[in-house]
Amino acid sequence: MVGVIVKRNTYGGEEYVRNACKYITNPNKAIAVNGYGVDYTSAENCYKNMMAVKSYFRNTSGNPLLHIIVSYDETVKDIKIACEMSKKCAGYFDFKYQNIFCTHEKEHGHSKFHTHILVNSVAYTDGKLINSWIRNMNDFCGYVEMVTGRPTRLYIKNGAGEFRES
Repeated sequence: MVGVIVKRNTYGGEEYVRNACKYITNPNKAIAVNGYGVDYTSAENCYKNMMAVKSYFRNTSGNPLLHIIVSYDETVKDIKIACEMSKKCAGYFDFKYQNIFCTHEKEHGHSKFHTHILVNSVAYTDGKLINSWIRNMNDFCGYVEMVTGRPTRLYIKNGAGEFRES
């Protein structure tokens, strides 16, 4: 089973975006950093790219971004396959939202690889905020199932650190 963890952080604002971009681009952890609509080679430039969209649409308050972790199951044993799945999973958001993503290799329970996807909460097409309601995240899980060929389980992590399975 593939775990999909949605971190909804409404704390930290711009600084949260900056720190998350640094985490994704950290060369000591990240494998195959990539993105859409951002300069994924630089944490600072990625941050500036995302903030530019927010500023253009005058939408800089509220939830700064959506952080999704896709934890692949034991069937994904190869880094190349994990990276290909990462790109496909992040591609779900390309039509409307800037994103940056990377793959990590880390033994964790049944999983060897996982992907972090940061999605700008403001759409570059119309300035509307991303909807991370459970129904929409379940739609994303359906897409992940199609990409991985494996069932998924959705977990929501709110800003205060509480987890709930949906």
